[in-house]
Amino acid sequence: MKQYILLFVACISFSGLQAQHNPTLTYNIVMDSISKNNPLPTFIVGGLTKNGFFYEYHHGNKLWEGKEPITDNHIFRIYSMTKAITSVAAMQLVEKGKITLDEPLDNLMPEMAEIPILTKEGKLVKATKSITLRHLLTHTAGFAYPFTHNRLNHFVKPADWKYQDLPRVFESGEKWQYGTNIDWVGKIVEKISGQTLEVYFKENITGPLGMARTFFSVPDELVSEITSFGQLKGDQFVLDKEWQYKDLKTTKYEGGGGLFSTFHDYGQFIQCILNDGTLKGKQVLKKSTLDLMFTNNIGEIVTVFEDPSPDYSFLANPTAKNVGVNKFGLGWAVDQTGRKGIREPGTVYWSGIANTFFSIDRKNGKAVLFFSNTLPWSNIHTESELVKSVEAPPMASR
Repeated sequence: MKQYILLFVACISFSGLQAQHNPTLTYNIVMDSISKNNPLPTFIVGGLTKNGFFYEYHHGNKLWEGKEPITDNHIFRIYSMTKAITSVAAMQLVEKGKITLDEPLDNLMPEMAEIPILTKEGKLVKATKSITLRHLLTHTAGFAYPFTHNRLNHFVKPADWKYQDLPRVFESGEKWQYGTNIDWVGKIVEKISGQTLEVYFKENITGPLGMARTFFSVPDELVSEITSFGQLKGDQFVLDKEWQYKDLKTTKYEGGGGLFSTFHDYGQFIQCILNDGTLKGKQVLKKSTLDLMFTNNIGEIVTVFEDPSPDYSFLANPTAKNVGVNKFGLGWAVDQTGRKGIREPGTVYWSGIANTFFSIDRKNGKAVLFFSNTLPWSNIHTESELVKSVEAPPMASR
């Protein structure tokens, strides 16, 4: 799967903005060729500038078994691309002086501070260091997911487990580990604002940006707008209607992965970031805040998955292009070196587990957005070969 996403990204990022002749025709020829050979039933890919989408490509139908073509306004599950929006919400509170990045959160979030650490030996021990908002936004607080850390994959909760999360796997500030950190950021936003994330987002982010179809709970009248969801079985994708219509209503607002959204809506969010936090006269963040969010906030800490579960063992591959090399800003990864034909140094990026993806290059004023709704998540092994393929003629000459 990763190979197709990267190739789509390369087509937009590299040849797209440099094409001087009829770019739409160029993109369509390239994308038509790719689409014939990829297994994805439905996807949308597009490139943005500060003025919005300069190109979009739609492939497939809203329902795989249907006849209605996919559009920008159909609804996808964006999972971990929720994290970027939650991070913006938290930084709004920082701008307002409601919280700082480096204050200990023991008093504000005692239910988080009391969560023990699970050692390599399997013992539960009390944490000795405080967690800060910066730790959470950079995934250095010690929280993990079972699929990203095998220690949690094997952990069995004791009968008297009273905590709101699984144990942490190290003290805050010691390492980087992808996990439930931004879910805790969401809880912080709710506690400080006195609002649910659903309400806070609508009043402060999605509402001002015109993201009318971005929400945690899908309104009844829009359920029919949800796209098909499927899983790869062998070399074919198979519909999974249970996942497609799962958890459409919720009162548990997960800042790390609970949103539904559309290609149009997320494009509005990205366009706002490209315009230094303001879109159509509505300021969501200050430029200086975004500058900080786009900066390496973890110092010399290495972004390596320490011990992922067997199904995601490829994440620990030290030779993978972005493992251990890139850093983390506030809410997203920061590409330190860039990739020829794909993105420039300083670009931020992230994805959702159902194969949605974005990258934002503020320096050059361009971004890429990709939407699909399929599992499993991308495999990182194939990236180097894809980079080679997109650098080769005729793409490099466009």
